[in-house]
Amino acid sequence: AKTSSAMASSSAVAPAARRVVASTRGLHRGRIRGETTKRPARAVHRRRVAAAASSKSKPTTDPLALTVGKDTLETFLFKQQARDNVDVDLSIIINSIAVACKKISSLVATAPIRGLTGMAGSSNESGDEQKKLDVISNDIFCECIKDTARSAIVVTEEEDVPVASEAISGDYIVTFDPIDGSSNIDAAVTTGSIFGIYSPGECEVSLDDTPEEAMDKCLVNTRKSGEELVCAGYVMYSSSTVAMISVGHGVYGFTLDWTTGDFVLSHDDVKLPNPGQKIYSGNQGNVEKWAPELRKYVDKLQEENYSYRYIGALVGDFHRTLLYGGIWLYPPDASAPEGKARLLYEVAPMGFLAEQAGGLAMWGEMADKRVMEVVPQHIHQRSPMFCGSKDMVEGLQKFLVEEKARATVKA
Repeated sequence: AKTSSAMASSSAVAPAARRVVASTRGLHRGRIRGETTKRPARAVHRRRVAAAASSKSKPTTDPLALTVGKDTLETFLFKQQARDNVDVDLSIIINSIAVACKKISSLVATAPIRGLTGMAGSSNESGDEQKKLDVISNDIFCECIKDTARSAIVVTEEEDVPVASEAISGDYIVTFDPIDGSSNIDAAVTTGSIFGIYSPGECEVSLDDTPEEAMDKCLVNTRKSGEELVCAGYVMYSSSTVAMISVGHGVYGFTLDWTTGDFVLSHDDVKLPNPGQKIYSGNQGNVEKWAPELRKYVDKLQEENYSYRYIGALVGDFHRTLLYGGIWLYPPDASAPEGKARLLYEVAPMGFLAEQAGGLAMWGEMADKRVMEVVPQHIHQRSPMFCGSKDMVEGLQKFLVEEKARATVKA
């Protein structure tokens, strides 16, 4: 009897023990018989704290952030629109300029086999003899801008007067040098295109105005300082085709991918190195025509073992300075007392880019005046420029002041 009682007791306990074990396993699984198990409050709190710390350590992804090698010029402009940095009309103009530069890049690369080298047999308003590609590139630019119907006036180095264009909206003023350094084409050396887009302006004329009066009013409307630029850039035709552009919020570079036909982001938020490499640039062949103090400055740079680099095309020399730093000298000289580069479509756009990249672009006897502040008196006005790393340009200013003081004491 005792034995059977013990056995009964044992058999009664075993199922209960199994249920306890099953319940313990259920706690680990989070469920017992289909019901959710409540986790201890302390454990839940620890997990919430850990999750919050993890979310703080991870940077928030910006949907408008740019990615080198992925974003194209079109996506860049779309993101700039989303940030309210550009409007649709301006984006259309910039994209059209990119199309024009793709066509020009192809022509430059194949000029020798297309019969596009040599002179065109004419000269432009600035007195420069025109190359065949100067004329063709100018036509390409004008047609592309005209097709946008977003620009009211076009100013180009190759046209004597502003070119009127019918705009359905936008009314931007577009200026450009279609081929900078065209004398390099025959030798397959670096060339480029420079452009500037100025804030919208209307050419207000009266029905009573004579053609000359109407033209004069339109000319006045195009005389804008660099501070009215809303976009500037250049496209360099070299070992690769590179576009450097600013819409007033930094400088960005795009390299043309010929396999897709897209300008792809290759230089993100470019900053001009300060002071950068020990490089100076300028036409060393004209140094004897420069002011005495500038000749002494060049001697000083040579004594300090600065390297001399000069391509002879504004785009190429500026591009190197933008990426490597140093200083680029384009002063007036005995044969060109006002300088050689044109203010409206060369100097001002490059000055805009330099300042957007953290550098300086100055002019004047003491190199102490911003080129961006100059209002041209005519559309083909020339201007000197000293451009480069902030410390280098300020060093030039200091040197010129000291030289003037020495000259005054001697006098």
